[in-house]
Amino acid sequence: MNNNFLRVPLQFFAEDPDGTVPEGTAGAQGDPAPQGTEPQKAEPAPAADKTFSQADVDKIVAERLARQQKKFDAEKEEAAKLAKMNADQKAEYAAKKREEELAAREKSIAEKELRYTALGILEESKLPASLIDCLNLSSADSCNASIEALKKAWPEAVTAAVDNALRSNTPPSYSGGNTKTDPFLSGFMEG
Repeated sequence: MNNNFLRVPLQFFAEDPDGTVPEGTAGAQGDPAPQGTEPQKAEPAPAADKTFSQADVDKIVAERLARQQKKFDAEKEEAAKLAKMNADQKAEYAAKKREEELAAREKSIAEKELRYTALGILEESKLPASLIDCLNLSSADSCNASIEALKKAWPEAVTAAVDNALRSNTPPSYSGGNTKTDPFLSGFMEG
């Protein structure tokens, strides 16, 4: 007898637990994706959108308008100040403004570099990286002093927390006067 007569490819009926289309079944399921392509994830159900009351919308719009008005007023004041200046004053003002922007950028870059270096030191010291927020990152000296203080305080704090967690009162004694109040134990004493 021919064993291939009722042979059914079970791959056509398989379901993937991740919700993806099994590979190699694109033609069988009517999927236009060619075989050998990446399986596609089933679209998750969209989350419920947050609804706002009219008062919430009015508050959001009012805050946004206030921010924009403040920004517009600052730009208008800047333009008025520049209109009153002559060419030399404008050039001097632009140079001063450019220097301030550069100084702010340099400070930001220095803080990022110091933060990165401090993270490396914390990692070398086997201290949690989340302690970076506890450090004084205003200068390299203050950062090093903060790290040294953490190196001393961290093991003490961990030891104290472990000791506190392990410290417990001794359990109550069940051999003595508890037989009268505990029905389970009193049953053993009687019988």
